[in-house]
Amino acid sequence: MVKYTSLGYESLNEYNRDFFRTLLETNHTYEFFVNWDKVFSNLDDYLIEISILNSLNKVESNQVESYFREILRKYPHVVQVLPTILAIRDKKVDVLDIEENKFKVVDFSTRRFDVEEIVDFCKKSGLLDLFSKIEDLYSYLVGAEVGLDTNGRKNRSGHVFEDIVGELLAKKIKNHPEYRLAKEETIRFQRTKRWDYVIYYNNIPKYLFECNFYNGTGSKPIEVANAYVDLQNQINDSHLTFIWVTDGKGWRKMEKALKEASLGIDYIVNYNILSKSIDKILFK
Repeated sequence: MVKYTSLGYESLNEYNRDFFRTLLETNHTYEFFVNWDKVFSNLDDYLIEISILNSLNKVESNQVESYFREILRKYPHVVQVLPTILAIRDKKVDVLDIEENKFKVVDFSTRRFDVEEIVDFCKKSGLLDLFSKIEDLYSYLVGAEVGLDTNGRKNRSGHVFEDIVGELLAKKIKNHPEYRLAKEETIRFQRTKRWDYVIYYNNIPKYLFECNFYNGTGSKPIEVANAYVDLQNQINDSHLTFIWVTDGKGWRKMEKALKEASLGIDYIVNYNILSKSIDKILFK
């Protein structure tokens, strides 16, 4: 059962009320929305190629195709930029050509592409027309990269919460040289597992942290809760202390599952409880 007295509560009910009352509504910090470093880094790799393709906006629309074909022949590396213009990461694109009733794989790899196949693809996808309609390809691609980066928000969401927790833990032990914080550390007990964070006391692993955040409901949080009950059983009777830091408004609709897990895990805390109670655990 959750050690609610160690967290500063007089009863399990008081702990439960405070847990669900203090859940974070979101973990979307300012860094969550767009990874600007990644956006500009991706474009910096192709500045020359982007500049070459950008020259097509100076060409009469009826001459774009011939100039584009010539660019592909003289500067084959520009082909790598083309999928990004269509907000595609892959260098191979699957296409169903209705007119020819044929499935195609268009290869945008520098050493493998076919000039005429690329020209045909760009004509039919509308990409060729685009060159004469935009003034600056680089600015356009910034927007495309931002759009592509939104696909990474789901992964970034989890990492953002881990980072928030890590910053808090680092702050808490800052003035205690006997403690050391390690991220993504592998510790062996009954089995080997990599933990989100491990706090060492006098160079001996002592506190093991797993962090996750749930904006919505689903089977995964419940599976994680059950897995952590099993994990707690495995580290019982050891010198290790397992602390599950979990948060998010999704838990409000999965209250029963979390309360059941709290019967088998020593420490389940959200960010706010961790913030005010971690001293009681670490420095008892």
